[in-house]
Amino acid sequence: MRYIILLLLNVPIISIAILNIITKFKLRKITKRRFKIQMILWATALVLLILSFPVYNILNGGTPFDSAELSLFDIMQTTAIVFLIYTVNDLRQKNEQNEKRLRDLHQELSIILSDDNKK
Repeated sequence: MRYIILLLLNVPIISIAILNIITKFKLRKITKRRFKIQMILWATALVLLILSFPVYNILNGGTPFDSAELSLFDIMQTTAIVFLIYTVNDLRQKNEQNEKRLRDLHQELSIILSDDNKK
């Protein structure tokens, strides 16, 4: 039961991250390379989230979905870590977009000012 709660709390965060990446790629806000890297990151996080606990139980000789050892603190800690990774990654992407926009505006302003100086 606790393992299901862990999945119910974390899978939506990872799904939102994947959906945001796909949306940004379709809107051409990120490059194909960045898209691939981000998809690999979140797909790996999802696979690790789903498989790590059952594999751990199997290696220790228990049943795959026995969650007696999984505490509420472990669930909240894992959820907080996944959410922080999502938040930091999203903030980094927004920062890069703002820097690109500022660079483009600066370049445009430089062109306009150089044309004014020539006249």
